Amino acid sequence: MGRGAALALALAGGAGAATVEFGVSYAAGIAGGGGAQVGISGLEALGGRISAGLSTRAATVGYARGLALPPLGAATVNGTVALAWRGGVRADLRGTATVGPVALNLGLGAFTTSAASTDPLSVWALTPPDARDRGLSADLSARYRLSRSLILVAGGELSVQTQGFVGVEGRRDLTRPVPPQEGTGAAASDSTANDPAEAETTEPETEPVGTLNWRAGVRAGQGVLGVTAGVGYAAESGLNLGLDALVGPRTFGITGSVGAPDVLGAGSTLRLYAAYEPWRTSGAPLRTGVEATLPVGSGEFGLNLGGGRTGADTLGYAARVTYRLPLESVSQP
Repeated sequence: MGRGAALALALAGGAGAATVEFGVSYAAGIAGGGGAQVGISGLEALGGRISAGLSTRAATVGYARGLALPPLGAATVNGTVALAWRGGVRADLRGTATVGPVALNLGLGAFTTSAASTDPLSVWALTPPDARDRGLSADLSARYRLSRSLILVAGGELSVQTQGFVGVEGRRDLTRPVPPQEGTGAAASDSTANDPAEAETTEPETEPVGTLNWRAGVRAGQGVLGVTAGVGYAAESGLNLGLDALVGPRTFGITGSVGAPDVLGAGSTLRLYAAYEPWRTSGAPLRTGVEATLPVGSGEFGLNLGGGRTGADTLGYAARVTYRLPLESVSQP
């Protein structure tokens, strides 16, 4: 722990909007036991942003950078390497780019240790990592905007469960009439009564209340074949709801999530999710979790809980409590 704090403070120069994070965690069922961690993120260096962390389980280093690729568009690259103290490495590289109306997302992974050995909580994420002890993986997806409210999506994954998908996504902005201000309703009625033609052509003023989105498609591959469908709602207040399903011959899966701001206090966030996907062979088929943040002092308190059942029919759970603080607050005397 002392080595990690010294590392964070040594990197204070040129930190910019960097933050430091201190935390403790506990896991049971998979890579069980308690642990502690310290890290830094958002450190501006080498033309991008660097993150680094030390825990009782692993050492992690990450690098992210945005690139301009005229006349094609913009791209971002994000890489992470984690060295588990029990032995083994996990390396991930992800890039995104826009080429005209097409948005591309590419991911590559190589690992000689399990995800649980470096971060047990990651096993229970809504989108789980490849939980194998050793392997390679790659995924590619593309999104083509047919119109402002309609997008064609396609992609695939090369791993122990190679698969592909194709589908379409849509959205609709929801509005409601703006209630008339006190004292203006009668005046408006009188003016339109004097001019019936104006009353027929004048549209009522509206305000946005949220966005409704939907998605549908087909997924096929090793051990999976079915149609997908989903719906989501994002309110102007910050409330987010999502529900997705996959149904096919001997294939079934369902995921759902809900998130809302200010539930635990001003500036706080709260998100709950659950997933049951028995078709998965590289990740835990049953996953649930809670993610919460709350401003405390100059920093932010965080709580993450996750649990479920693995493909080997093993129950497990993990919890982590963190406190994030702007690095400039730590370095001030």
